[in-house]
Amino acid sequence: MEGLADMTFLQSFTGGNKEKVNKYINIFLQIYPKNMEDMKNHLSNAEYDRLRAVAHSLKPQITYMGIKGGAELIQKIEKNAGEKIDVENLPSLLDEFQSLCDKAVVELKQIVGA
Repeated sequence: MEGLADMTFLQSFTGGNKEKVNKYINIFLQIYPKNMEDMKNHLSNAEYDRLRAVAHSLKPQITYMGIKGGAELIQKIEKNAGEKIDVENLPSLLDEFQSLCDKAVVELKQIVGA
C-alpha cells in the first residue's frame, strides 16, 4: 500500500539518520494538532491574517513529512486567507487538509513507533 507520507525528502535531509528522522516526525506530531486547532479557531473568528500565518508556518513541515497533496492544500489555504479570496471555501479546504494530515499522522506514528 502506497502511503501518504513520503519520507524521501526527510531521509535525504537527515542523511538517513533514523534518530533525526524520528526527531523531525515527533516535532511534527507535536505541533500539527495545535496548528490545526489554531487554524480552525482563526477561521471561525474570520481572522484570515492569523490563519494565513499559521498555514505559512506549517507549510515546511508538510513538505518535510512528504504528505502527498498536503503542500498544495496548505499553500491554497495560505493564499486564500492572505488575499481574503474564496474565503467561503476555506472550511472545506481545512477539512480536506485535516483529513489528509490525520491519515498521514497514523503512518508517521507507525514509523516512529508511537
